[in-house]
Amino acid sequence: MSRAAASFGILLCLLLLVAAVNCSDQGNCSTTCIVEQCDTIGIKYGKYCGVGYWGCAGEKPCDDLDACCMAHDNCVDKFGMTHVKCHKRLKNCLTRELKSGKVGFSKECPYSRAAPTMIRGMDLAILLSQLGDFSVPH
Repeated sequence: MSRAAASFGILLCLLLLVAAVNCSDQGNCSTTCIVEQCDTIGIKYGKYCGVGYWGCAGEKPCDDLDACCMAHDNCVDKFGMTHVKCHKRLKNCLTRELKSGKVGFSKECPYSRAAPTMIRGMDLAILLSQLGDFSVPH
């Protein structure tokens, strides 16, 4: 294994640990539509979009972009954080919403800014998940 692959593996493990710790405490779930760090990998959008950020059970998403993230949260809860299909589905959903021409709930962080930021994050998640998958292809 190369040094770069080992580094990515360690980074992936740390990200998964942070996500697991955050997701284990339902008391920190979101009931409010927010926007933070719209142009960074640390983006928080709506109630469901963002690393270590999720909506409370039964909370409706703030808009269709947030609904994409809610579906992703449900997918990774079911299949695990390294399940590449979850990340690809989110990326496809985000791309579809970006192309819709909608603005979303936030004028400060419209789809045209939020979606590309999240798509870049999903590209990174897909890469890290693939690097972390050392199983033999079927």
